Amino acid sequence: MSDVLNGRIAVVTGANQPLGRGLTLALGRAGARVGLLGEAVGLESTVAEMESALVRTVGIEVDWSSQETVEDAFETVADALGPVDIVLHAAVPEIALEPMDLVDVDDARFEAIWERMLRTTIFLLQAAFPQMQGRGGRVLFVTPTVSMSGAARLTPYTAAVEAQRVLLKATARQWGPEGITLNSIAPAPEHLSIGMSSTEVSLAPPALGDAGDPEVDLGPIAVFLASDAGHFVTGATIGADGGIWMAP
Repeated sequence: MSDVLNGRIAVVTGANQPLGRGLTLALGRAGARVGLLGEAVGLESTVAEMESALVRTVGIEVDWSSQETVEDAFETVADALGPVDIVLHAAVPEIALEPMDLVDVDDARFEAIWERMLRTTIFLLQAAFPQMQGRGGRVLFVTPTVSMSGAARLTPYTAAVEAQRVLLKATARQWGPEGITLNSIAPAPEHLSIGMSSTEVSLAPPALGDAGDPEVDLGPIAVFLASDAGHFVTGATIGADGGIWMAP
């Protein structure tokens, strides 16, 4: 992959999970230096893999409990690597992917899925803006196609992902004058540990034959959107599921 992100600083969430890891490797191989936010122990293997690929990487422990803790994490990345240019948000709380009938979802579970996912997303955006204001930047969300198709027994999760997409579009309109773009990458459900195939949430299997590899197939899409070449795309959801969900 080219070095189109050479000198750029990326903050990534969810790099401890296969999808986030693959996208992180793609950004790193394109020249970005990367700060990984999450549980430090869970990120160790990804940090080691990135460093073995000669990508300058730091893993930052963050508990997502408040806007201040996330802002502190961004400042730590900026101190170690430089001002943040790219944010890739791929993290999913494990509880969100546990199937459950809607009638059985209590307040605690709803809080752990919907509230946590939306608060985390807002905190990330609030922490990113001061880093990018006056300089421009790129924000990428990972919003699997199950948010658009719906998925039985994953109602809080799919609703939260759709809310992330709406939040992204509204923010893209606000931050466009600052040169900050916000876009979503929508992968297939096979990239989530939900035990659910594409054909269970769609009328057809992937047109291209499979759901794709996170680094090889989805990675170049993330790199494009994060690069200068993607400067005129914002507020968009890019289907990266091999041709499962073919609707806007």
